Amino acid sequence: MADDKDAKKPEVKDDAKKPEGDESTPDEETSKAGRFIMKYHTFLSSFVIGAAGLVATSIWQYRQSEVAKRSAESQQKVAETQAENQWRIERAEILAKNLSVLSAQGPGSVEQRYGVLLSLARGNILDPELAVSYALELGKDNPDYMQSVLANTAGKDYNRLSRAYVLSCEEKYGIARAVPICSNDRLAARSDAIAQLISDETQAAQTQGQPGPLVMLKDERDVQQNVQRFAGLFEATLEDYYERRLWDEITRFQNYSTGAHIIASLVLAAARTGEFVTTEEAKKLDQFHDSHAQWMSKYIMGSTCDAECKGKILEVMVSHYEESQGDYDGAVKKLLESPHSQSGNAISRLHARLLWCQVDPSDYVPLRDHVLVPAVTELLAQPKPDPTIVDEMVGLLALVPEPAATDPGAAAWKSAMTTLDKPGARYGRVFRDRKATSTRERSSPPPAMKKLSFCGIAETAAPAATGKE
Repeated sequence: MADDKDAKKPEVKDDAKKPEGDESTPDEETSKAGRFIMKYHTFLSSFVIGAAGLVATSIWQYRQSEVAKRSAESQQKVAETQAENQWRIERAEILAKNLSVLSAQGPGSVEQRYGVLLSLARGNILDPELAVSYALELGKDNPDYMQSVLANTAGKDYNRLSRAYVLSCEEKYGIARAVPICSNDRLAARSDAIAQLISDETQAAQTQGQPGPLVMLKDERDVQQNVQRFAGLFEATLEDYYERRLWDEITRFQNYSTGAHIIASLVLAAARTGEFVTTEEAKKLDQFHDSHAQWMSKYIMGSTCDAECKGKILEVMVSHYEESQGDYDGAVKKLLESPHSQSGNAISRLHARLLWCQVDPSDYVPLRDHVLVPAVTELLAQPKPDPTIVDEMVGLLALVPEPAATDPGAAAWKSAMTTLDKPGARYGRVFRDRKATSTRERSSPPPAMKKLSFCGIAETAAPAATGKE
């Protein structure tokens, strides 16, 4: 019976029974993080709410600080604008009160103009461009006062000063004559003052590692187009470096740009001071000049210097030929002997200078004896010389005066004339025809050339500080 009861006993289903092999308990199924949250849920909810509040408060405070910062910046800009506007009004009033003085002209108002202009420049009341304009006008009457004002003018445009630099006849041609084209010599003193200012500020800028006025020489093409003006403008700077033997400063100057190297080579070739030096120093100076002469010879025949560039550089050389003491000889001779496509512009410029006597007599001699005579002799010694080049060189030779019998170059000249008259050669006739033509033109120049001709006109007194003795 018991067995029957047991058999009929209903089977109790165990819902909590785990799958076979899973012996974990309910407590073990809950992670530690879960048990922590269940146990400390009140604390956690308070912490989360507090943290969220803290973050929100921080964001709000940050945004408020940004708003305050922008507001302060805005107020500062408003204050600066108001102050600037107020200063403009005050400056305009100051200028209005002094305009009549600044606009005055003539030597009678020089002292008054200088005092007012210097005060306005030091106080930065005048716009730099305006200050430069008034200073340049003042410089026509008193260059020293102009230089003082310009030295106290911050932010001035050096290119503006460069354009105001006017070449004298002495600088442009190496000789001064009482002819209309030399009328600008009255501004020579002002130009000298500008050059001295450029010298002072170039040297000051270089000691501070700044370019200063050298920015004018940054563009190679601009230097090529205005090489004569820039050579005059930086002549005082480079000659001062040379006289004081500041080789490092010269190196920094010429390394600034190709344009600066052009000006340095041209000026320093004619910067020989002629003072007594030791044998060792003389060798160093010769090496120094040779390096510049070689660089210029290479540059003038290079591809970056076109025909016009070659012609303008040649004019600078001709104006200071004697002073170069032979440093220009190689470059000039090589240029004149080159094909017409390269030398045409240079030969035309040299022809005009020689024809109208725009060359100092002391410059004729080395140009004739060291370049023209040797070039003609060498060309005629070639089996088949280029007839165009020979004609041009013979034409130039016909424009220079014949050396006296006692001159060092007399023998070479006589030999060249003998070569020109060699049997079967036509160049002797070409020489005499060109010489006769030039004589007629010089004695009766065309109306347009009368203002340019120096022939038969007495030399005038050279302007100060031209470097020509």
